[in-house]
Amino acid sequence: MTDSTVRGTAVNATRKRAIEELRRMVLATLGEHDAEVWLFGSCARGDALQHSDIDIAILPHDELPSAFFSDLAESIEESSIPYDVDVVDLRSAAPTLLDEVRHEGMKWKG
Repeated sequence: MTDSTVRGTAVNATRKRAIEELRRMVLATLGEHDAEVWLFGSCARGDALQHSDIDIAILPHDELPSAFFSDLAESIEESSIPYDVDVVDLRSAAPTLLDEVRHEGMKWKG
């Protein structure tokens, strides 16, 4: 794992592995689709607590399959990731959230 995936010392080894697994899963599900993907929130800031969720933001630049987000959610649910994961479609998010993600998030793709 690289510092470009997770920053901060507050993120323990289990969470780092979960974030890396989640990163691989999201990017594999996206495939060749043009999209920006970020880790954001407490995990990106490095201040995640033991029970903090993992926040992922996706901003597609082309049309994704209609089942993309539900398929991704199902894959995450069936995975061994021991944390709640919140995946946000930035096309339907408030502009302030997009600004927050771009300011504090760690870009994984795009």
